[in-house]
Amino acid sequence: MPYNKEISRQNKALFLFLLDQSYSMEDPIGNSPNKKKDELVTAINGWLQNMTIRSTGGEGIRDYVDIGVLGYRTDQEENPIIESPLGGALQGRELVSIVEIGNNPSRLEQRIKQFYDEDMGELVETQVEVPVWVEPVAEGGTPMCHALYRAYDLVDKWIQEHPQSFPPVVIHISDGESSDGDPQQYADSLRSLATHDGEVLLFNCHLSETAGDPFLFPASGEILPNDLARLLFKMSSPLPEKMFQSAVAEGFELQAGARGMAFNADMVSLIRFLDMGTRQARVLR
Repeated sequence: MPYNKEISRQNKALFLFLLDQSYSMEDPIGNSPNKKKDELVTAINGWLQNMTIRSTGGEGIRDYVDIGVLGYRTDQEENPIIESPLGGALQGRELVSIVEIGNNPSRLEQRIKQFYDEDMGELVETQVEVPVWVEPVAEGGTPMCHALYRAYDLVDKWIQEHPQSFPPVVIHISDGESSDGDPQQYADSLRSLATHDGEVLLFNCHLSETAGDPFLFPASGEILPNDLARLLFKMSSPLPEKMFQSAVAEGFELQAGARGMAFNADMVSLIRFLDMGTRQARVLR
């Protein structure tokens, strides 16, 4: 049965994030005054921190996972810009190990955290340092086809070096339509790549300024409200059985044929989507 390979030092995993950095990411996300670009990087930075913690054992950060982050947008002449948004020592690196991620945040940010002090019987505020790897960007158009093409190249090379591993997971997060053509064929090509354990998983998440209920993991494109949503559905991979059953056990109401797609996602939905899409990494060995 495919999609059962355990993640280990010998058989690493790859999680590749494609982040829309177009100008419309300046808009507020639904049900929040915060901008989409800010909510996106908060979720991505949080995921990177959690993955680092999850990969850490008594001997330090274990080299189980490779991470890729690509942002995409256009310049003033509408030329596509596809590049890694990682900063600091990782600047310009498209694929890095979780060890490099954990050891090289671009900066530390001071934030206020609340917790309940049982002895005092009240909420207490304290300052904590939060690592930051990705900064918000919003400019230009949405060269989705170019981003998927670049993802294909990166994933293909990684698979050649790790043919026995759990299939790479590509998580694409966008708020709008492609500005450089129909991305379907590029998505199909990316999904056709495979390790011995199964084909690449491509999950698509749509961020919206509309304050409405999100659609998470739909089983049919017919229930979705517009052409963009239906296109993202067709581009997305069906959930593997193991992931499907795990989601049901956690309270997701899924139907047979559910795909890795979220539409009209708010911040809470985005975080749940990232967690589901990278669920296999919870069983690091």
